[in-house]
Amino acid sequence: MATHSIAYTRTPENVIWPPIPGNMKGNEPIFKVGPIKPLSDFYPEITGVTRDVDIVELITQINESMILGYLQNLTSFGPRVTGETGCVLAAEYLYNEFASMGLEVRYHNWITGGYNSNNVEATLPGNDPESDDIYIVCGHYDTVPGSPGADDDGSGVAAVLAAAQVMKQCEFNHTIRFVAFSGEEEGLFGSYKYAQDAYNNGDDIKGVLNADMIGFALNENQAGSLNVFEDDQSEWLYDFTFDVNELYDDYIDLQLIHAGLTWGSDHYYFWEYGYSALFYHEYEFNHYYHSPNDVIATMNLTYDVKGTRLIVATLASLAQVNIINSPPNPPTITGPRYGKINVDYSFTTNPVTDPDEDQVFCLWDWGDGSQSGWLGPFDSGQIFSGTHHWSEPGVYSIQVKAKDTYGEVSAWSEPFSITITSKVFLLGLVQDVNTSGEVTLLTMKRGIELSFNPFNVNRLSSVQVVILDDEVQGYIGRRFLFGQFYALALSD
Repeated sequence: MATHSIAYTRTPENVIWPPIPGNMKGNEPIFKVGPIKPLSDFYPEITGVTRDVDIVELITQINESMILGYLQNLTSFGPRVTGETGCVLAAEYLYNEFASMGLEVRYHNWITGGYNSNNVEATLPGNDPESDDIYIVCGHYDTVPGSPGADDDGSGVAAVLAAAQVMKQCEFNHTIRFVAFSGEEEGLFGSYKYAQDAYNNGDDIKGVLNADMIGFALNENQAGSLNVFEDDQSEWLYDFTFDVNELYDDYIDLQLIHAGLTWGSDHYYFWEYGYSALFYHEYEFNHYYHSPNDVIATMNLTYDVKGTRLIVATLASLAQVNIINSPPNPPTITGPRYGKINVDYSFTTNPVTDPDEDQVFCLWDWGDGSQSGWLGPFDSGQIFSGTHHWSEPGVYSIQVKAKDTYGEVSAWSEPFSITITSKVFLLGLVQDVNTSGEVTLLTMKRGIELSFNPFNVNRLSSVQVVILDDEVQGYIGRRFLFGQFYALALSD
C-alpha cells in the first residue's frame, strides 16, 4: 500500500495522487477504466436494537495470538515481491491455509504489466437460495523488494485469514469471499484484473472491505483511531461500518475517521467498476513503510486486532450470520381462572429457556382479538408475566409464545381459559371476585359441606341456601346433594 491522508471531499471524479513511493510510477493509476454505471442501488441498513450475540462470539475469538501467528507465517517467506519465490511460496501458504479451513479455494491467475501471478480466493457460500449477493474482505500479500511487509500488508492479510478462521464455523445468508491479492505494489495489478473479471462475469458484489496497513500505532491515542476511505457510491457502506463500530464498541474500541478518497490500494478498481468498497487504514502512517524495518516488532498487535474485529463484525452483519439454532421451549401459563369485566388480571409462565441460551421475547394472545406485541428481550430462564382485562363477559383462551434473538419462534403454549362475568353468585347470593380471580365464599347452609370444583365450601353458619334448577346455565361447579343440584352460578 502507498498512500497519505488528504482532506475529505465528495466528488464522483477519479482521484489523482502525487507520485507514490515504491514500484508505482507516475501521478495517476496505471489503468483508466472510465465511467461505469453503478451496478445497483443496494443500500442495506442495520436493523434491530440489540446486537447479535453470535457476532460477539466471532469477534472475541480474534486476539493477538491469532494475528501474531499469521504474521509470523507470512513474514517467514522474506520479501514477497510479485513474480518472485517469496510471493509464490506465500500464495501456496494462503491456499493451503484456506483449504485447511474447509473453504472453497482457487487461484485467480492474472497476467498484466509483464507479470504473471495469482490472487488467492476462498469462498464461503451463502445458504439463501434466493441470494446472489457477494461480500469480499481483502488485503494484498505482496511486498516491495527488501521489505518483509509485516504491516504492509501482512496486517491486512492476517485480518483476512482471521476472518476466514472464525467465520467458517457459521452459515450466512449471503456469499463471502476472502481474497489475497498480489501485484498491489506494482500498480494494483491483481485487484484490477480481479475487479475487471468480476464485472465481466456479472458477479453481484455488494460490498468490498479492503484492509491495508492496519497494524501500526505508536501510542494509545493512535491505536484508538482508524481511517476509513470511501467514494460516493460507498457512502452507505461507511455508514454501515460506523454503526457496527458503535454497536460493538466495547469489543472494538475505535474511533473511525471519515478519511475521504484515495486510489492507493486494492479497493480502487472496485470503485472504478461500480462496486461499493471501503479501505481501512491505520491512523498514523507507518514510519517503517517499504523498508526492512517493517517487521512484527514495530507493529501494535492490539491495534491490528481491533481493526480486524471491526471488519469481521461489519462483514458478518452484511452477510447476515445465520447460525442454525433451536427455538425456545414453549411456555406454560399460570393465573386466575375466573374474573370480572374491566379488572386487570396478571398471568405468569414457567421459566422459559432457550436451548442455545439466546435471549428471548414473549408474545401474549389474550383471546379477545388483542395481543401484547413482542416483549423483551429477557435472558433465557426468566419468567414471563402479562396483565390484561376484558370488557365483555365470556370464556377466553389465553396463549403465549416465545422467540429468540434470531427469530426462531416456539410453539404456542397450551390454551389457558379464564371465565369473565359481570357478577358472580354463590347459591343465589352475590359475591365478589378479587383481582387474583379468587371467589370469597361467605355463605353455606349450617352443617353441610359442599365441594364446588374448583372451590371447596366448608361448614359455615349461613343463611338460606337457594336450590338451583338442573337446567341452570353458566355455573362454575355443581354438586348433587339431598336430591337437589347446588351450583355456584355465573350471571349477568
